[in-house]
Amino acid sequence: MTLDPPTKADSLTRVRVLASELVNQIAAGEVVERPASVVKELVENAIDAAATRIHIVLENGGKKRIEVRDDGSGMSESNARLAVERHATSKIVAFDDLLTVRTLGFRGEALPSIASVSRFLLQTFSGEGEHGVEIENDDRGVWSARPAVREKGTTIVVRELFENVPARRKFLKSADAEFRSIVTIVTSYALPHPQRGFRLEHNGRLVLDLFPVNDFRDRILQIVGDEADEHLSPIEAASEDCVISGYVTRGLRYGSRRNQYFFVNGRLVRDRVLTHAANRAAESFDFDGHPAVFLFMEVPAGFVDVNVHPAKTEVRFRDSGRIHVAVEHGIRRSLGGAETGQGLLREPGHAESTGTPLTSGSADPNAEASWRFDEGSQRPLDAAGWVTTPAVSQSIRHELTPLFQREAVVQPPVMEAPRLGSLHGRVLGQYRMSYMLFETPDGLRLIDQHVAHERILYDRFAGMVERRAPDSQRLLTPFLYDGGAAETAILESHLEELRAIGFEVERFSRNTLAFSAIPVLLERQRLDRFFRKLIDASLAEKSSHLAHVRDRVVASLACQAAIKVHHPLSGEEMSRLTADLLDSSNPYACPHGRPIIVDIRHLDIEKHFHRK
Repeated sequence: MTLDPPTKADSLTRVRVLASELVNQIAAGEVVERPASVVKELVENAIDAAATRIHIVLENGGKKRIEVRDDGSGMSESNARLAVERHATSKIVAFDDLLTVRTLGFRGEALPSIASVSRFLLQTFSGEGEHGVEIENDDRGVWSARPAVREKGTTIVVRELFENVPARRKFLKSADAEFRSIVTIVTSYALPHPQRGFRLEHNGRLVLDLFPVNDFRDRILQIVGDEADEHLSPIEAASEDCVISGYVTRGLRYGSRRNQYFFVNGRLVRDRVLTHAANRAAESFDFDGHPAVFLFMEVPAGFVDVNVHPAKTEVRFRDSGRIHVAVEHGIRRSLGGAETGQGLLREPGHAESTGTPLTSGSADPNAEASWRFDEGSQRPLDAAGWVTTPAVSQSIRHELTPLFQREAVVQPPVMEAPRLGSLHGRVLGQYRMSYMLFETPDGLRLIDQHVAHERILYDRFAGMVERRAPDSQRLLTPFLYDGGAAETAILESHLEELRAIGFEVERFSRNTLAFSAIPVLLERQRLDRFFRKLIDASLAEKSSHLAHVRDRVVASLACQAAIKVHHPLSGEEMSRLTADLLDSSNPYACPHGRPIIVDIRHLDIEKHFHRK
């Protein structure tokens, strides 16, 4: 009797014990997603070892080499050998310890998992005995140990991450993107540990040097920059055994939530309850952007479960509703001192939440008239915010003026707008000093003046980059940008692209860059906003291909150099802007993908008034 060979279905249903190497690689998939994950695990171990100075060295965004050195307690040779074995840890003994753990790292799989997908070296010395120990795995995963001479502490070197797992390695992002993620990780762990020093080197260049400071406030200023000093408002709240402290920027907003950090018992977490509570508190005040939030929460260990995520980046609260209320009210009280009311701290040129355009003159609050004026241009504004021209106002105002006892204002003749596609348009005016209004044969056309100009400038700057002919203006005194350690590190990764569009820049001090020349069309007072917008875009953008990086820099520059909303334009200026828009590469969308033109059909207008 002859047995049939095993089929594929048989191999899929057969139960077997996995090889230890494969088990480690599977565990690595939970813990090690990218170089930043390795840095996170190693920095946590260094902090748990009571290190006062932690030094991280990177090559090629951590893909080629990650080295983490600390001056912590170190390990004996026997402990070091156990540390690279699976399920070995000094942080827990019994199951109940999982519910009360206060250390950052405790997973037994961390070091062996990292070692299973890299070339791994561990060097450590506990201070006892004559020498330390160095443990290394070879290409076959075989461990070897030998004596090593070093000061008390631990050094771990991880080379060629995912070299033996090509399918994982090809999904890593560019070195620039991986480097930015590591900067975020290092600064995140530096925040709750101000008495510890953190240094970060990348490709031989020192990018972060966070020396030990006295308190959280000093560490926050190290990371986000001294400009936040006058805006930091303390957060103080409590709920039963939960104590909440920290800071929020009052009157200073950012374009993204990149400066919002939440720590629970010293552990950085991503939690929807905390994020939603902070957003609810900030939304109570009508301001653009997001405040920086640095929130530190201390709760009893049994009040929070830190085991809901393999990398311990998420938590689950026993009473999330009470936590939400305490956080929201704490942040709201902190913001309320300076942000009470609508638009008190809004930047010049921005409208309030009601959309009412800002004007130089003050209207009579008792007057019933709907006509107002912008004293800068002496052009009439109606109650809805229109900057009117005779095409809009003469026929209507002829009837309204006797009623409101206002005199008509003589306007220049209406100018014809250039052809847009196959349609002619006639300039009617501005709506809310933000949208150019045209009459077309089919109805009304609205053009967003900011994004239209942004598209025009984007094409112009992109052409300069391609021709390698940036148009710069030299500054009488250099502009110094100190955005903090994290922001400076990100900007330095874009120096080549910044120089390509007309910036001349060099490092001035530890976290300060000096700009001696800037693009001609960019005003000096807009530099801060330009750099913040570029940093926000860099952190949000997933791709870091060179072409995408250049496009990101050029798009950010065009956005900041373009005319803003709530800016009055004459008929001639609107016509010229529209003409330039027609010659652009894409007159219908800005570089960020926002629409430039909106058409309202005459048929839809008539239907609205029940004429059709």
